[in-house]
Amino acid sequence: MIHPKYIKLFTLCVFVLFQLDSNAEVSRIEILQRELISAEGVNYSYDKIEGIVYLSLDPKDPKNAAITDIEFAPLNDNGRVEYAADFKLLIPSDNIANNGMLYMVNNRGRGATPPESSLSDPLSELGFTYLLTGWINEIEEQPGRLRLHAPIVGSEREPITGEVRYEVSVSRASNDINIAGGGHLAYEPTDSGLRQARLSRRDYLEDPRIPIERSQFELTVDDSPNSNQKKIQLNVNNGLKPGVIYELIYEAKNPVLAGSGMAAIRDLVSLIRFQGEEAEQLSGLGLPDIQHIVAYGFSQSGRLLRQFVYDGFNQDLEGRKVFDGVVPFIAGGGYGMFNNRFAMPTRTNGHHSNYLFPNDLFPFTYGESIDPFTGLSDGILKKAINTNTAPKIMHIQTSNEYWIRAGSLPHTNPEGTRDALVPPSVRFYTIGGSQHGSGNGLPREATNGQLPPNPSMWNPIGMSLVTRMYDWVAEDKEPPHSRYPLIEDGSLVQSHIGGSINEAAWNEISFVNHPSEMYKPTHNYYGDRWASERVIDEHPTFSDHYYNTLVPAVDANNNDLSHSTILPPAASVPLATFTSWNLRAPQTGGERALARLSGGYIPYAKDDEIANANRDKRDSIASLYNSFEDYLQKYEFATDTLIKDGYLLPGFKPAYMKIAQAMKTIFE
Repeated sequence: MIHPKYIKLFTLCVFVLFQLDSNAEVSRIEILQRELISAEGVNYSYDKIEGIVYLSLDPKDPKNAAITDIEFAPLNDNGRVEYAADFKLLIPSDNIANNGMLYMVNNRGRGATPPESSLSDPLSELGFTYLLTGWINEIEEQPGRLRLHAPIVGSEREPITGEVRYEVSVSRASNDINIAGGGHLAYEPTDSGLRQARLSRRDYLEDPRIPIERSQFELTVDDSPNSNQKKIQLNVNNGLKPGVIYELIYEAKNPVLAGSGMAAIRDLVSLIRFQGEEAEQLSGLGLPDIQHIVAYGFSQSGRLLRQFVYDGFNQDLEGRKVFDGVVPFIAGGGYGMFNNRFAMPTRTNGHHSNYLFPNDLFPFTYGESIDPFTGLSDGILKKAINTNTAPKIMHIQTSNEYWIRAGSLPHTNPEGTRDALVPPSVRFYTIGGSQHGSGNGLPREATNGQLPPNPSMWNPIGMSLVTRMYDWVAEDKEPPHSRYPLIEDGSLVQSHIGGSINEAAWNEISFVNHPSEMYKPTHNYYGDRWASERVIDEHPTFSDHYYNTLVPAVDANNNDLSHSTILPPAASVPLATFTSWNLRAPQTGGERALARLSGGYIPYAKDDEIANANRDKRDSIASLYNSFEDYLQKYEFATDTLIKDGYLLPGFKPAYMKIAQAMKTIFE
C-alpha cells in the first residue's frame, strides 16, 4: 500500500474567493489550501482543496421549515439567515475522472477518503470526486477538523433557554471531565442554571439516581476559540468512579441552528450537481461534470444520513433529488440529536450510556410501519417518496449493531414479531463476525472488554458495496441481493428467553461470561412540544415501553451464519469465535453491561485434547483444517467467493490474504 507519508504534497497556500449572488443559498466559497496528492509509480493524482463555504437560508421558504428554530435565527439585511461550513474536496486527475461524486459524511469533524489513505486503495483509481462538509457546531476548533459555523437562535435581549442533560462516565478513576466529551462543546448555563445544576450517579442505566449535593461538584465554563458554545468541565469531590454513570442537568441558553448542517449538505451538493446560472462561479474548483452522487457515512454519520432523508433534505429547494444513493454504515436503528433545540449530535445511545436520549426513535424502517405505542404509521422514505426524491438505500451494518444499536429494527416491525416489507430500492447487508469498527484482521489483547476485541476487517466489503451503489444509480446495474437475518427463516432470534440466554443466539462456553441482556430502545415522553417542534421540555428518567430488538442466530461454534450474513474471509474460515458483543472489563466498572461498540474474539483450541481439557465444546483447529495449506486454500476460496458474488472488489484481495498469512504461526 502507498500510504500518505509517501505521498508528495504541494501546498499552494492560496486564498481564493468565489462570490455568488448574496441571495443564493451558497453565497461565497473561500479556498484556504490546495494540495496535490501524488506518488511515484502512480499515473494519477488528486487535487485536495480545503476551505469554507458561506451560505444563507430563506426562513420563509417552506423547504427550510424542517430546520428546527429557523424562525428564531438572526437575519441579515436581505432577510436571510447566514452561516458557514468547512469543506474538503478531492478531485481526480483528468485521466481517471468519472462523472460521479462520493459525499462522505465526516464523523465528529474527521474523515479520510480513500485517496488520502492510500493511492493504491482500489477506490482511488476509480476516479470519483470526494466531498466532505462540516455539519456539527459543537466540536472544538482543531487542525483538520471540519466544523459547522451555525448561528445562535434567539437574541441577546430574549435568549432561548431550556434544561439540558449530559451524561458522563469514565473507565478509570479521574476528574475534571469535559461534560460533552473530549474535543466537544456544551451549551452555556444561565446564571441560575449554574447555581442550581443537578448531578446524580447510578451504577447501571435503570438503577435509581442518587443525587449529589451541589456543594460536592463544580462546573467550570470557558470560552472556546472561534465558537459560540462553551467548554464545560465537571469536577466532583473525591473524584469520578469507573463505570459510574453521572447525569448532569442544568438550565442553558443560546441553542444553535443545528439543522443548518443538513441544509449546507443539501445546498452545496445541489449547487455542484445542477449548477445552472452559477456554473461559472464554480469553475475555479476544477470539478469534472458530476452526473451522479452517492452519500455514505459511518456510525454517527450513517445516522445523520437516515435523518437527512427522513427530514426531507434529499429534496433541494427546486424540488430536485440531491443524492441518488445513500449508504448508512453501522447506524443501527438510530438517528441523532441533529435537528432539535439544544441539539447534541455526538450523543449515542447504548447499553451503558445515554439510554433515554432522543436518538433511537420511530420510525426505524425505510418503508412504513406502525408504532405500537402511538398508532402512528411512518417510514424514513415517506417524505422523499411523496416528493419523488427518494434515493436508493444500502443499509450496511455488522452483527454487533444488533446487540448494541438495535440493528434489527430497520428490517422488522417494532414489536420484533415479523420481518418488515423492504422497498425494492433498499438493500440490507449484514456483515457477520464483526464489530462496529473495522479492525485490521489481527487479534490483540483485551483492553476495555472482558474478551479481546473482535479484529475482523470488514471495511473493504463496505467500500466495495459503495461502488456497487454507484453502479446501481449511474448505470442501473443491480447490486447483490440483500443478505441479512430474517425472523421467517429462524436466522433472527431473541437474545434471551425467560431471562436466560437463547441457545440460538449463544451456546454457553464454560470460561466465557455472556450478556444478561441486550440494548433495547424505548418509546419516551419528552414533553408536548417534542413531536411537533423538536423541543425537549421533560427529561425522562424511566421507560418500560421497549421496542423489541433481535439478534442474528449463530452456529454450534457461536459464529454467524453464512446464509444470513456476509462473512469476511477470517470469519468464514474461522480460527476463533468472532462474537458480536463484549462485556465491560471489571476494572472499567459496570462489568454486567455490554462494552461500547465492541465485539469479542475467542480462539479455538489447537486440537481436541486441549478443547476437552478446557471443556470447550467448539471445534478445534485440528478438526477443521489438515494443515496451514488447507486453511489457506479454504480462506482464499472464501475471498474469491466474495469477489464473485459482488461483495468485494478484486483489488482488496491482497489485504485479506495478508491476514491469512499472518495466521501461519498458529499451525506451528
